[in-house]
Amino acid sequence: MKNVCALLLLTCAGTSLALAQGIEGEKWKVTNTMQMGGMSMPGQTSEICKQPDADAEQPPIRTDDNCQIYDMKRSGNVQSFKMRCDGEDKVEGSAQLTYISADHYKGRMEMTTGGETMVMNYEGKKLGQCDGTEANFVAKKILADAERQQKLAEQQMIQRCHDLAAKAEDPFFLMQCKDPADKRTYCEAVRKPENFRRLAQQERRNTRNAYAANNPGAKPLTESARICGFGLEQEREALCKVAEQKNDLNFIATECPIQAAGVAAAQCAGRRYTAIAERYRSFCSEYASNQDEEQRQQSAGAASTYDGSTGQDQPQDAQQEQPQTTGDKAKGLFNKGKKALGGLFSN
Repeated sequence: MKNVCALLLLTCAGTSLALAQGIEGEKWKVTNTMQMGGMSMPGQTSEICKQPDADAEQPPIRTDDNCQIYDMKRSGNVQSFKMRCDGEDKVEGSAQLTYISADHYKGRMEMTTGGETMVMNYEGKKLGQCDGTEANFVAKKILADAERQQKLAEQQMIQRCHDLAAKAEDPFFLMQCKDPADKRTYCEAVRKPENFRRLAQQERRNTRNAYAANNPGAKPLTESARICGFGLEQEREALCKVAEQKNDLNFIATECPIQAAGVAAAQCAGRRYTAIAERYRSFCSEYASNQDEEQRQQSAGAASTYDGSTGQDQPQDAQQEQPQTTGDKAKGLFNKGKKALGGLFSN
């Protein structure tokens, strides 16, 4: 009943409310009185803005989605219709409007709900022009804007879930994704060598950082394995076999210590940096850097430094001053890890 009464307060002369601010419409003053159970309720007055030239055959009342207007009739200046509402408040009713003039109408609606009958009398008078700034329109516009923003946010979240799942960016965002397909997409993507390697490296960096290691997202690869239901080391071993077949040196350098040691012995050992075949330089630098990092961890954070007297391509000071090109960075990593590897990389 409460919903029905609220709807009746928005009654207008056979027209719908203005749908967009800035559309010039007609301002109407609508007065409603109600009688129920032998009691009369105080009258209520509201001002509404309606679109001009609306279809005169439309019913002069706004209803919820669960209400149906039917059996509409128009004879001269008199319009009648019936209404039925389902849901929590079931309503049956009929109404009749009399258009006294183009600027004035009166109406009566009789409704039955919950075994009781309610009679609503209402009168509408045109006040002049309006521009959609009236309270009824503003409230409706705010609600419509909020609904649009919510739908837009939901659509953006759905698309973000699709994108992040395809890139295997982060397993922790999956809890925000409602589509089961996103999890399947993520679990397929995370087992690709490039994504597996990226998350593994991120996890190793986090474990070396005391602050990051305490964060919930510190172990993205471990969490991915848990979510997707695969054994982490078994998956790494399988990917290492594939990397060996495809000669994927980047993956081997960081994820496959056994294969990496073999490649390093064959392609890096006993060679100066500039003497290493170009295709293996990045691998040798990465491998040397990894070995250096492992030694530093074993030495409780003692940093390994290079002594220029050991016969490197450039003295240490010169390395610090040289421009940081891609090749220079790779060479620097190689030199940094050379001492950690002992005799593996000899002159």
